[in-house]
Amino acid sequence: MPTSEHQAESAQAVIAPGSTPLHRAEPPRAPRASAELASAREEHAAYVHGRERAERSGFLRALLVLAVVVLVASIWRAGLDRVFVHGWWRQW
Repeated sequence: MPTSEHQAESAQAVIAPGSTPLHRAEPPRAPRASAELASAREEHAAYVHGRERAERSGFLRALLVLAVVVLVASIWRAGLDRVFVHGWWRQW
């Protein structure tokens, strides 16, 4: 059964005499972003912002169309004579 002393001795045996002990390598790092990459990121962010804005406006437009369709269907179902009674314009 190897002990910690035995492991330390075997680790030192691997290192050549007179050399420095081995060190762990640094974790890999991403290279610095180039100017082209930075401009591409800005361009993509502007594109995404524009798409989100278009999606919101399309959603709002669809809700307004749905509200108008519901209003027209409700008036049609109730009948114009019940919704707009005779002389309704005089009430204003």
